[in-house]
Order: sequence, then structure tokens, then C-alpha cells
Amino acid sequence: MKQKLYLILSCILLSQAVSVHAQTCADGRYYKEIFGYTMDSVIYSDTFGLKVDIYQPTGDTFSARPLILLAHEGTFVSGNRESDMTVDSLCVRFAKRGYVTASIDYRLGNIGSMIGPDSGYAINEVIQAVSDGKAAIRFFVKDRATSNNYRIDTNNIFIGGNSAGAVLYMHVGYMQDTAGLPADIINALDSNGGFEGNSGNAGYTTKSKGVIDLAGGLNRVTFVQPGGKPSVNCQGDQDAIVPYTCADAYGGAIFVELCGLGSLMPRYTAESIYNMSMVFPGAGHVPWDTDPAQFNTVDSFVSVFLYNYSCPGMTEPNSVSNVQSNTEVNLYPNPANDVLNLAASQAVKEISVYDETGRTVFQVSGINATRYAINTSHFSAGLYFVKMKFSDEDNAPMVKRIVIE
Repeated sequence: MKQKLYLILSCILLSQAVSVHAQTCADGRYYKEIFGYTMDSVIYSDTFGLKVDIYQPTGDTFSARPLILLAHEGTFVSGNRESDMTVDSLCVRFAKRGYVTASIDYRLGNIGSMIGPDSGYAINEVIQAVSDGKAAIRFFVKDRATSNNYRIDTNNIFIGGNSAGAVLYMHVGYMQDTAGLPADIINALDSNGGFEGNSGNAGYTTKSKGVIDLAGGLNRVTFVQPGGKPSVNCQGDQDAIVPYTCADAYGGAIFVELCGLGSLMPRYTAESIYNMSMVFPGAGHVPWDTDPAQFNTVDSFVSVFLYNYSCPGMTEPNSVSNVQSNTEVNLYPNPANDVLNLAASQAVKEISVYDETGRTVFQVSGINATRYAINTSHFSAGLYFVKMKFSDEDNAPMVKRIVIE
């Protein structure tokens, strides 16, 4: 069983080892906040006059940067690109790490029509928003192909959001065609321009690399199919607005089923979909909106996921900042069994090990050593992330993946 798991994980790790045009992260790029940022608001959908706030790192010379595209909360009836502090804060932080980030408006409905026994209106509102979300992706792909104002790497587009915004982009990410869709969703698609929608920027792709799901869900777990997108997911296990397990949304007041993380995690496992999923025990809906400590946990968790996709194995330094970039770390053996050894060229002050759910399984601080041995004999077989902070804080923290057999 362990050998089979190792083979599966080896394939996953191989698939993740795609660089962003061989550009470097050795200065802390994509993980450490090393830039300032600028923000511009532009219209991305001429059809409906919808705007997007675009955040870019200042002083950045890279020709192709990953894009993080996020949508706001509000039950599809309220909010805008400026009102969701979780989305706004993530856009700022990740722009400072070297990503281009964006927060979109999308068309909204009204709560009176959303609540009630007729689910058709609510489904139509979600599909309208899905159409808008796709147009936003196409806006950036079109820009890359024409004016190239934002220098996006179209092979590294990550989509997601908070609450309703996560529901929006989860459906963009996992509804890949009309095969197997229920009739009510098919009808809503037909009423809104078909599968690709009618929000503009036609003729460009809506492909994305991964999904950022903060308290979102899917109408059907079966939308997750083999070969589906990797995702990073966070949700409270007492969430009833977007139910943690499959149920009607908004505490049962909206007669549309949503399936949250409690139902999606088993599906991801069954279909061999790579995911990093963090459950907040005892928490309700979007606890990170009001708790800074939980927001920081979400931010760090998402940053690990994105870092490992945006910058695997990069060591070549560049001139973006003065952060030192000559640190070498070797973790061995990998795969490990009873002991994992660390050897670093610079002193390490703190080591943290996280499992795939984001749970901390090991942590030590104040060690100030270049060599350290971690007892892994009690770890379950699987994929882990080892985060290292260095005694010299000019050295960016480093995250490496390991396999335990």
C-alpha cells in the first residue's frame, strides 16, 4: 500500500515541477513580501460594465507572472470587489510576493428571490456569476495576447474566492463541460450565453491551473472528475451558509444544494485529485473574516500551496531585492521512513512540518543549527511540507516537499 501511495505521489510531484519560464524564487519571491504594489481599476466586461481591481508588484521586471483571480463574498446578492476584506488583503499580500492579483465584481441578484421553494432563480444567479468569472479570466488572457499590460503567465492562472466567490470559481474550475450536468444548470447556462457565457472577451481560453476555495462548495461532488484541478481549501466544520457537507445553502433557506469541504475531501481522495485542505474545528462560516489569527493561518496555508506550484526547485538568484539567495537545504532520505535529516548551508532557527490538510505535525524553534534530525517514525504515510526559517532573517523562508513511506 505504501509503495502504491509513493508511486501516486511521485507522479503528482513530477506534474507540479513546472517552472514559470525558468524564473527564480531564490530571493523569497512568491513566498516573502518583498515588493510594494500598485492597484488599478478597469472594466473587464464591456457587456455588463463589470470592473476588476488589479494589483501588481512594484519594481518587478519579470515578463510573465502568475495571476491570482479572486471573487468576493455576499451570497450572490451583495458586496463588490472592494467590500471583502479577506479578498482585498490577500490581493495585497500576494502582490507583495510577486503575483499579479485581481478582485472582480460580478452580477448580483436579490435575496428575496434567492430564498424560496423555486430554486431556478438562485441557480440562474450563480450561473450568471460563473459567466462573469470566465470573462475575467479571458480578459487577462486577451491582454497577454494583445497589449500585454499585466505580463501574465497564462499557464499559471489560479482562480478562487471567499464564500460566494469561492462557490463561483469552484464551478468555473470543476464544471469542465455540460456532460452529466443537471437539467436546471443546463437551462441556466442556455439562458446566459451557453457554457462559456455571454460576459465578453469571447474567443480566449478560460483554463486555469488551480483553485483557491475559502468556504466555497459545489452543487454536486460529482463535478470533481479524474484529472481535475488541484485545490487549496479552508472551511469551518460548523458552516451552514455553505454547508460543510451536502445540504441546502444558507441554513436551508436557499433550496439549492451545496457540498462543502466535508463532502469534497473524500471525493478528492477517491478521484486522486491533489488538494491541501484545512478544516477549522467548531468554526462556522468564514471565521477568518473577523479573526486576524485565523486569517493569517489561511494566508500562510494558501501561500504554501501557491509557492509549490509557482516556484518548485528554483535556486538561481535575481536582482529584484537584496534578500540573500545562497541558502542550500537538503532533506534526506526522501522518501523517508523513521528519520528525516536536514542539512543546510545557513543556520536554521525554526522547522515546521505540515501534512496535506495543513495540520502541524512537528515544530521546533530556537535551534540555530545547520543540521537537524526529525523523528518521522510516527508519521502516517503521505505527502508533507517542511517549512524552514533561518537565523539570518535576510534569508527567505523555504518550503520543501517530502514523502513519508
